[in-house]
Amino acid sequence: MLLDRDGRQFAILSPVEHTVVPLKDLPGYVPQAFVAVEDKRFYEHSGIDYRRVFGSLVANVKAGGVAQGFSTITMQLARNVWRDRLPGAQRTLKRKAFEIRVAREIERKFTKDEILELYLNHIYFGGGAYGIEAAARSYFGHSARHLSLSEAAILAALPKSPRMYDPRRNPERSTARRNLVLDMMAAQGRIDADEAQSARAARLSVRRDPPRDRRNPSFAPYFVESVWHELEDQLGEDLYTVRLRIHTTLDRRAQEIAEQELSRQLRAVESGEYGRFRGRRYSSTIEPGDDPEYLQGAVLLMQVQTGDILALVGGRDFQQSRFDRATRALRQPGSAFKPFVFAVALREGYAPSQHIADTPLRMDLPGGEVWEPRNFGGEFEGNVTLREALVRSKNVPTVRLAAAVGIPDVIRLARRAGIRSSIPDLPSIAIGTGNVTPIDLTAAYTAFAGMGEASTPRSVTRVENADGDIVLKNDADVHRVLDPAVAYLLTNLLEDAVNQGTGVGVRRAGYSGPAAGKTGTTSDAADVWFVGYTPDMVGTVWMGFDSPKPILSDATGGRLAAPVWGRIMRRVTRNRAPSHEWIAPKQIHHAAVDPSTGLVLAEGCRPERGRAARELFIAGREPASVCPRGTPEPGGPGLLAKLFAWGEGQFKRARTWVASHFGKDETVPEPKARDRHLGAPKLPSRADVPTSELPADSYRLLGEQVVIPDVPPISTETLGVTQPEPGDTVLTPSDTGFVPQPAAVDERGDAGGGGRGGGRGKNPDR
Repeated sequence: MLLDRDGRQFAILSPVEHTVVPLKDLPGYVPQAFVAVEDKRFYEHSGIDYRRVFGSLVANVKAGGVAQGFSTITMQLARNVWRDRLPGAQRTLKRKAFEIRVAREIERKFTKDEILELYLNHIYFGGGAYGIEAAARSYFGHSARHLSLSEAAILAALPKSPRMYDPRRNPERSTARRNLVLDMMAAQGRIDADEAQSARAARLSVRRDPPRDRRNPSFAPYFVESVWHELEDQLGEDLYTVRLRIHTTLDRRAQEIAEQELSRQLRAVESGEYGRFRGRRYSSTIEPGDDPEYLQGAVLLMQVQTGDILALVGGRDFQQSRFDRATRALRQPGSAFKPFVFAVALREGYAPSQHIADTPLRMDLPGGEVWEPRNFGGEFEGNVTLREALVRSKNVPTVRLAAAVGIPDVIRLARRAGIRSSIPDLPSIAIGTGNVTPIDLTAAYTAFAGMGEASTPRSVTRVENADGDIVLKNDADVHRVLDPAVAYLLTNLLEDAVNQGTGVGVRRAGYSGPAAGKTGTTSDAADVWFVGYTPDMVGTVWMGFDSPKPILSDATGGRLAAPVWGRIMRRVTRNRAPSHEWIAPKQIHHAAVDPSTGLVLAEGCRPERGRAARELFIAGREPASVCPRGTPEPGGPGLLAKLFAWGEGQFKRARTWVASHFGKDETVPEPKARDRHLGAPKLPSRADVPTSELPADSYRLLGEQVVIPDVPPISTETLGVTQPEPGDTVLTPSDTGFVPQPAAVDERGDAGGGGRGGGRGKNPDR
C-alpha cells in the first residue's frame, strides 16, 4: 500500500490481471523461443541439466564468483510457484538443494508440455505482468494467441532481467536481446534462417502505456504511476509478492488543490475566457487514445530543502492518457530558462546595475544561416540594466549576456542544478530552445530557492515489510550548485519579476507571500510556463497541446500559467505557518548607483542626471565608485558657488573636447571588441581601480578615468559567430543547422528561427 506524507493510505499497487492461456492456443514458436534461450535441453533432462551444471561450475571457478547459473525451466517454475519457500534473492546451497528437489518432484507429476504451460503462465515479465497473456496485453495490446515471432522473442528475452530488457525503457537492449533469441532459435533448428531474418527486421511495436485494466488509482494517478516505475526498478517483483508499506512524499491537500486549479484554468481557456480558442475541447466521453488532441497541462510542487514531490499532475485525464507530462514530456521552456544565464553572469561578477545593449543583433551562423533574435514588436530601448532585462524578459540583451559569459558555462550550471536532457550548444538556448521536462526544470530551480543548494526529486522516503523492517530507504540528496550570495541576488531579481514584471499574474491571483519566479512562452504560443518558488516550495505550471500548436493567439506564461501558480500557492499556504523571507547572506549590501552608467556612487555624490538608484551587490564584486557631479557642500551651495561650479564644469568639458580632437596627454583605452559587438561590457569593479583622492567632477573612478563602453546605435549589429574579432569569447555552434525545432519566444518577444526575419511573436505577459 502507498501512504502519503502523513501516513494515510491513498493507493494500492497491484499486478496486471492474471489470465491463464493453454499451451495449445499459442503459436508454436512462442514456447520454442523460451526453450531456446532458457533451457535448450528441456525435453531431454528430468528437471536438472547436469551438463549445464558442470559448465556453470567451470565458468564460476574461472570467474572467481557467480558468473553463470544453471536453472532449468522446471527449476524456475519451482521458484515462481513457491516464492515464500524459494525466494529468488536468497542464494544459498540449502535453498538451491530444495529447489532441485522440488523440480524433480514437478517432473515426476507433470508432462513436459504441462510444465511449459505452467511456466509460461506464472513467470514474471516485468511491469507487474505475471504470465504470457498479461505480458502480451501489457506490452503489445493483444492476446498471446496472436503474438508474432518478433514479439515472442521480445517476451522470451525478459525473464533473464525484466528491468534491463524492458522494451519501453530500454529499446536498444531489448532489440539486441530479441535478436539473440532469434539467432539461438535458428541455430537450434526451431525456425529457419529466413524467418529469423524477417523477425530481426521487425520494429519494436510496443505500446507506450500499460493496459487500462491494470491499475486504476482514483487519487493522484500520475504520482502513483511514477512511484510504481521507480520501485519496480529497485525492488523488482518483490513489489507485488511481498506485503509492503510504501511511505511517499505526497501531500494530499496540495495534490487536490493542484488538480483542481489546473482543471479550472484549462476549462477557462477552452471556454473563451482568455480569447478565441480554436482547439478541440476536452470531454470525459472521448475514447482513450495515445495522443489526445485537447489542451493538456502539468503541475509539480516540490519541497525546497528535501526535493520531496508534494504534488504531481501529469495530465488532464489519466483514463484517456497515461502519458505523464510532468516527468516525461520534453518541451521548450522559453524564458523560464533565462535565470540560468543570469545566474552565471552574477557568478562571474556582473552587477544587477550592469548596462546591456538592447539594440538589433544579427548573428551569422555556420552554414550561411542568419539569426536575428527580437524583442516584442521589434522594439528596442537602446540600453537596459541586467535587472531590467530579466524582470521584463528581454530577449536580445539575454542573448548578448549569454554570449559574453559563455554558453557552455550556462549549460554546465543547468546540468549541475538538475536538468538531465540534452541541451544544444547554440546561442538560442539562452532564450529556452533546449527541451526539458517539467520535473527537471522544477528540480533545477531548487538551486535558486535553496540559496545555492539543489535538491534531487524524491517521491518515496522508505519502504517497510509487514514486520516493520526497512526494505528500502531514500535519503534526501542535496548538493551545492551556487554561492549563496549569487542565489540570493538572482532571487531578488526574480522577486521583481513577480512583483512588477512578467509574473505579476501571481499577485493578481491573490497570493501575497514571498515569491520569485519566471514565466516562459515558446514560439507561436505553443507552450506556456510559470516556474516559481517560495523559501519552502518550488512549483511549476505548464500548459500546451501534446502535438505543439498555438494555444491562443496571445497566450503567454504570464496570462495563463502564472495565475494558476498564484491560486495554488494561495490555497496551499492558507493554513500553514507563513514563510519567512529569504535571509540575505552577509556579503550582500545595498549601494546607491548612477543610473546612467550602473556604477556605484561615492559617498555624498550625485548622478549626472535624475535620481540615484538603490541596488544590491555582493561585497568585493560591486562596480567601482564614481562622482559625476561632485560632492555637495554640507549647507548647500549658494548662487555664486553654483555659477562657479557650472563654469568649472564647462571649462573641463571644453578641455576634454579639445584633447579628444587635437591630441591629448592621457591615453584612454579603447573598448574591447566584445564590448562593441556583444553589448554586455562588464563594469570595472572596485577591486580593479586603485584608490586615490576623488576629484570634484568628471567621470573618474577614484583617480582612474572611466571608460563608459559604447552602446551600439539603434541599427542592426552583425555578430559573426564563426569568426569573432580579437577579444571576443563567442559561442561557436557545433551544428551547421541552428535548432532542430522552432526557436522560443519569451514573454516580450519572438526569438525567431534560423534565417532572416525569423521573429513574429506576439506578446508579452502584459
